[in-house]
Amino acid sequence: MNPWQSRTDEYFPRQANSLMNLPAPPPSLILMTRKAIFCHCGAKLLEPTRAAAISGYLQQAGHPFTEISDLCGTSVDRRSETRDLLLSADEILMIACFPRAVKLLLANCGIDPHSTNFIFVNFRAMSDSEIFAAIDSFFAGGGGGGESSVFQSHSEWPAWFPVIDYSRCSACGQCADFCLFGVYEKRDDKVVVVNPKECKNNCPACGRICPQTAIVFPKYEHAGAIAGAETIDEISEQQRQQIDIDTILGSNIYQALALRKAKRQSIIRTTAMQQAIAERDKALAGKSSKP
Repeated sequence: MNPWQSRTDEYFPRQANSLMNLPAPPPSLILMTRKAIFCHCGAKLLEPTRAAAISGYLQQAGHPFTEISDLCGTSVDRRSETRDLLLSADEILMIACFPRAVKLLLANCGIDPHSTNFIFVNFRAMSDSEIFAAIDSFFAGGGGGGESSVFQSHSEWPAWFPVIDYSRCSACGQCADFCLFGVYEKRDDKVVVVNPKECKNNCPACGRICPQTAIVFPKYEHAGAIAGAETIDEISEQQRQQIDIDTILGSNIYQALALRKAKRQSIIRTTAMQQAIAERDKALAGKSSKP
């Protein structure tokens, strides 16, 4: 017998003559929906054989899940749809890369990265057997049927771009001054990634010189803070940063940043001028073609 029916008298008093007067069932009797979200990673940080094994395990076990071709890409190209997908169940098992990086991508979609509705499985650090055990544990209490689906990114863009860990960011703006391509923008007391698609593929230089190790590239092939690792060796990072800063910017950091800022402004002016000339030429061509 359904336990809900067996306790009808306890939760539905006999004197109640209207459904509006019925008390809500206790939380223990409310079925929580569960779903797995599996990111295949457009950067191929997960080998195809492993991706196939994880997909096959979810499918064979009959667990509800969605395969995302590339969470980085959909978090930009299909942001609202990605948000809806990630909020489509009461509890979500995220099978993806480093949890710190994934949480920042969640924030990029407007989702609270500290939400307790998410459990993170890191395929970069866990073996297949550990992932399978985590899947079994997550679904042990039931909570859904066995439907599966695929969620694709729209474009061929490699979706290489930075996300900012604001719990570490000091808003110094060094990344914005360094970047030549307008990826960042300073807004009051905050630095924001405004043009992720302008970031140059496989270039993590701004993250390497960030004094607070606040910039994460989820597709960075090497492990560590820049890839989104949870544990950060602060002393080692400071030593690495000093080497990278000396290599990338030289001994006079401020002068180097000022020169890069001036170069970026020159690029912007040149691009704007080229666009204006192209628009003028198009207008003149259209005018000359008229009888």
